[in-house]
Amino acid sequence: MRFTGKKVLVTGSGRGIGRALALAFAREEAWLAVVDSHASAAEDTADQIRDLKGRAIAFDADVSDEAQVNSMVDRVVSKLGGVDVLVNNAGVSQPVQPLLEQSLSDWDHVVSINLRGTYLCCKSVARYMVTRNAGKIVNIASIGGLTGQVMRTAYAPSKAAIVNLTMALAVELAEHHINVNAVSPGLVLTDMVKRLLVQGTLNEEAILHRTPLRRMSTPEDIACATLFLASDEARNITGVNLPVDGGWMANGWSM
Repeated sequence: MRFTGKKVLVTGSGRGIGRALALAFAREEAWLAVVDSHASAAEDTADQIRDLKGRAIAFDADVSDEAQVNSMVDRVVSKLGGVDVLVNNAGVSQPVQPLLEQSLSDWDHVVSINLRGTYLCCKSVARYMVTRNAGKIVNIASIGGLTGQVMRTAYAPSKAAIVNLTMALAVELAEHHINVNAVSPGLVLTDMVKRLLVQGTLNEEAILHRTPLRRMSTPEDIACATLFLASDEARNITGVNLPVDGGWMANGWSM
């Protein structure tokens, strides 16, 4: 097992991709700090980990609030004895809407959770990693941050900024033997996406036609990539952004 006894903090792990990430680490015998803005969701994920005979403690925090982030990280370190791996998964999407209809408050909300939250968690956890001269950070970005996405002028830029933040921190923290990388999912078969497919809001045939591997990613696909980057197998990889999208970004011929 690659993570036996490692202390892993996963934000936004109350459901969806975050829950899959937490469970994947737990299956490899990590000790989990399950963090979500909703305490009940975090506790539910922690319960599932305990059902697997794993070790998990649930915490709730608004990652856009510096005081809450610092308090949460302090409690995680106190309870688990440190943080070896940080996965910044907490994030929100946005309504698909034209720029001229988007309110500044909506824009601020998306950027504060996605970008500010990632920044604050990196900063808070890095304080402990620097003292140990070791650590792994994986930020969950999106292929939305790598392309110009019409009517997603808050979400896509926030994810693009996470990719750049990842590179900047990778360089700055390298002297402390802290690896910082990112994973950029494409469309992932979460419960929400499944509902949109059933409703016809998303066109599955068109999506699969555009995707060279002809399949959408599952939350477990994102977890596999994340665990690799967080493992010692990736000890000489830092500052990279790994798309997990079935070849979507590579496809320059979409017909």
